[in-house]
Amino acid sequence: MAQLHSRIPVQNMQRGERLVYEAMVNLPPDWVIFHSCKEDYREDNRYVHYEADFVVLVPERGLVVLEVKDWPQVRIQDGRWQSRRHEEEEWRPHAQSPLEQANIALQKIMRSLARCGCLPAAPQRWPEHRHMAILTQATPLGENCGNLPFDSLYLCGEGSLSQLQQRIESLFVLNQAERMSPRRVQRIKEALLPSVLFRLSVTNYLLEMDMAAAHLLELLPALQESTGGIRVEGCAGSGKTVMACAEAARQAAAAPRDGQHHVLMLCFNHAMAAELTRHPLLAEQKDALLVSTFHDFCIHHILEPRQLNHLVNYTGTGDRLPEDAISHISTLQPELPHYDAIFVDEAQDFRSSWWQLIQSLLAPDGRFYIFADEHQDLYDRYSQLPELPTRLRLNRNLRNAHQIADFSHSMLPQPTQAPGILPLSGAGVHISPAADTPESRAAEVTRIINQLLLDDTQVHPCDIVVLSPWRTSHPRCCLNLVPGLATAPPDESPAAAAARRESCRHPEAPLIFASTVKSFKGQEAAYVIVTDVIGLGESRGFDIKELYTACTRARYGLFIIPTTTGKKLVESFPHS
Repeated sequence: MAQLHSRIPVQNMQRGERLVYEAMVNLPPDWVIFHSCKEDYREDNRYVHYEADFVVLVPERGLVVLEVKDWPQVRIQDGRWQSRRHEEEEWRPHAQSPLEQANIALQKIMRSLARCGCLPAAPQRWPEHRHMAILTQATPLGENCGNLPFDSLYLCGEGSLSQLQQRIESLFVLNQAERMSPRRVQRIKEALLPSVLFRLSVTNYLLEMDMAAAHLLELLPALQESTGGIRVEGCAGSGKTVMACAEAARQAAAAPRDGQHHVLMLCFNHAMAAELTRHPLLAEQKDALLVSTFHDFCIHHILEPRQLNHLVNYTGTGDRLPEDAISHISTLQPELPHYDAIFVDEAQDFRSSWWQLIQSLLAPDGRFYIFADEHQDLYDRYSQLPELPTRLRLNRNLRNAHQIADFSHSMLPQPTQAPGILPLSGAGVHISPAADTPESRAAEVTRIINQLLLDDTQVHPCDIVVLSPWRTSHPRCCLNLVPGLATAPPDESPAAAAARRESCRHPEAPLIFASTVKSFKGQEAAYVIVTDVIGLGESRGFDIKELYTACTRARYGLFIIPTTTGKKLVESFPHS
């Protein structure tokens, strides 16, 4: 059975598309098929839109875009395609033939994939890519067909789609273009998934995620049935944010569209807020759902302009701003917005004094959800979390390759079973030789980056993140010494963070994203380089929680660059 997305057939699917969809199920199990892809992206200061009935990824072969038409009668006259439903109806001309539609979508998809780093920037290095039109009702095309590429045109009636696999395979000539390796198929799959997820329900969205995330479906009812509030806790990569997004989107979808936000999702880091804003589930509900850092919420929804005069240049995550909001809460109470549901992600970062303000925003009978991990408690505030009537514990690791999961979880005070159910071996955990100067650590960062980019042409700069426990202003931080790094200030605004991430994904601006560990909390990357790792007690503010948080950002490959004392620390944990 092929890997078909969406796995749940789209409602109101056209008859012809349904016939092809049902035939797709019987294609080889390593083929990846997307039905009804749709995307808008920016290219050369303009927006580009594409729609494709089907996109088929064939391992070791290439990519095919299919356009499906269920026209009862078709003809080509004066070079233009025409169709009609029955003999008595007038012929209806079409501006573009099905083949032209498929080819236009194909070219836009290929450029989009190159733009996000899934394909090489140079078109001559792209894998084979073809297009085909399928007419699901066999009809004559008339006598003036011209030079139609009939190898790209599949004329069939009901029940005659049994040759679909052979017809698709016949499109490839296996020339010198790059092969569609399984790894590239996976990367393209991750890039195209959002183009088919925008129309799905929460449950169907989770079904489309990899099999690791699918198990969260059985836990969603606990969130939906909770009353009075629920506290969800789990290790890094256990799916807390996925569950928060799923339930927030579900409640927002059911909320009235009256120009008001009915659901509020709060987090701590600006970059995390930017990631949540672009999440496929949340983006579709922006009319009823507000995503914000707690600090930005205080600025835009609580404090009055006159109270912000001393914060003209403030973009941070410090304590001063929310404390100002709390001190004015008694006078602002009648003006506070209220929400039917409030979600707080990375809740272990919030101070105890903030919770009263947050809970005062809840409407009567509103629902309150907090998501936290005591092992990522970098600000020592976990004990300040509010007690809620219901608790839910997530114990599975859904993010990291198993070597990274095992290594990271061995750092915990009471190591828990981390099955690392992501079915992936990945690049493993690599610990570099000790480097005691910023210059030597910067050289090692550069070496690893070059190794990743040169040894594996399928790794793009946007797949790599470099993390340090220190800001670039710290004398022991090496990030400023590494060429080509897009270093992010700890308090980067959502707009700036989004723009920086976007620039890192552009093939003409191959910058590597770099950040402090604290600023990258809640996010992830395929390859993570953790540098400036020192021994415990060697510097104020660095502890095992920060190392654990940094390591669990890596999905496939983890590289650690320690000092002499840091090497003793990281090698005390089992790794392979």
